[in-house]
Amino acid sequence: MPSFPLEELLRRPSTEPNCGKVPNSLDIDFSNDYWQTVHIENLTYHLFGAYYDNREKITEAPLVRVLSMINNYGAWDKVKYPDSYCQMWFKNRVDPVIANVSDHKIIWWWGGSGERHVFPTLISCPLPKTEKEVPEMVSLVAQRCDKARNLLRVIYEPDVKTVAMPQQKDQAMKDQDNSRKPLRFMVCVKGLDFPYKDKSWRLVEWLELMRLMGVSKVVFYDGQIHPNMTRVINDYVTSSPGFVELRPLSMGRGEPHTGRNFHHYAMGADFLNRILNEMIPYNDCFYRNMYKFDYVGVFDIDEVIMPLGNITKLSDLIELAHKVPDYERDATKCTAWASFCFRNVYFPLYPERPKFYRNLPSFYYMLQHVERVAEHSDRYSATKCLHSTQFVVGLHNHFPLFHAQNGECDPKSVPIEFAQLHHYREPDNKTHLLNPVVDDNIWRFQPQLQQRVYSQYEKLGFLPDIQQLIDAENRRRKDDEQKLHEAISKA
Repeated sequence: MPSFPLEELLRRPSTEPNCGKVPNSLDIDFSNDYWQTVHIENLTYHLFGAYYDNREKITEAPLVRVLSMINNYGAWDKVKYPDSYCQMWFKNRVDPVIANVSDHKIIWWWGGSGERHVFPTLISCPLPKTEKEVPEMVSLVAQRCDKARNLLRVIYEPDVKTVAMPQQKDQAMKDQDNSRKPLRFMVCVKGLDFPYKDKSWRLVEWLELMRLMGVSKVVFYDGQIHPNMTRVINDYVTSSPGFVELRPLSMGRGEPHTGRNFHHYAMGADFLNRILNEMIPYNDCFYRNMYKFDYVGVFDIDEVIMPLGNITKLSDLIELAHKVPDYERDATKCTAWASFCFRNVYFPLYPERPKFYRNLPSFYYMLQHVERVAEHSDRYSATKCLHSTQFVVGLHNHFPLFHAQNGECDPKSVPIEFAQLHHYREPDNKTHLLNPVVDDNIWRFQPQLQQRVYSQYEKLGFLPDIQQLIDAENRRRKDDEQKLHEAISKA
């Protein structure tokens, strides 16, 4: 129960506050292991996490942001929400700091009905500018002094190497601006819902490519995973501390995260419900890590932002992205951007076509699939981005829906001459499968990537033994002979 502040509750002073009261564990309305529920007038809030935001570029900081899902959709600047308050509790202080909820940011722009859906929403609770401490816990209530029935731990994970005290206003970002320290990159992956499909071999190749490109951390969310994929992730967690993290997750309305069949069914039963829930892990991952990294990517394990030309590192790509033009838009007056986005291009399976790299085993999926569709998607369709942790406030899976608007421009679409998003799946429009082109840019990583992937397979015991190789060769020979006989018969 990562959001439940058990340790903080146990060390609370016993004195009664003058206004409000910290709820004990039996007074909290739990929805399931990871969610709590609160009702305010006609709204139901499903609460997932709370985060301290004191970034330099956020003009309203310091504040606590509460990540939730709400049974109401409407344009964020037109919906009137009932008055509500945040009770923020500090270490060794009896009385809470109470603040009006100042803002609801719906992390969704495409409509929907609240009858069966709940919508991802960031709630903002501003702290007084004079407040130098970070609150330990927060509750959402309808009246200032209500006894709350919810309680969340406030997440604040600064970069301990560069930030000595919370009140230093994100010194890490200042240092980056002044001394050009190496950029730090991480990737957030949505809830993995693969209870039956084993994609462990592709997961290894994807993780090793991320590491070669300069990604320092990858965070996965467990939406129920095939045992082999769990084995891969657990091995990385153990053998590469800090590089891979696996976090628990369930759906926002309270669907139980139990048993393979039910959760997988719930994910597939309603497409809108599924993608609305995807916003939760993206934003939870971003806010947990925004002080430790300069750029956060939101990818699936079949997606790779691929630099082109002589560039192989994301840090060099970001340096270039600042200099190149914005695709289809004038950005000559911009000096900073909320995100850098990259146009999508599909690399389908093409199962009927022969391998390009005959001496390379087929379990190297991306290294083998170097044929893609001829046309890139437009700047908005299936794009993926690297998001600046200085500016971004609310993340959709394709682009930021909210950013600071404090000197930065909207996301820049980097032209395809410099980088592109490799998407290893079939295009929705099947006519795009015609006339594929060869794009072997990934082969620049081939020697190192092949060696690293093979070593991981070997360590995990995923490679066949000698007898299995002999049997496979015999089967292949018989298949070739059968195809030859069929071709001769037709002729």
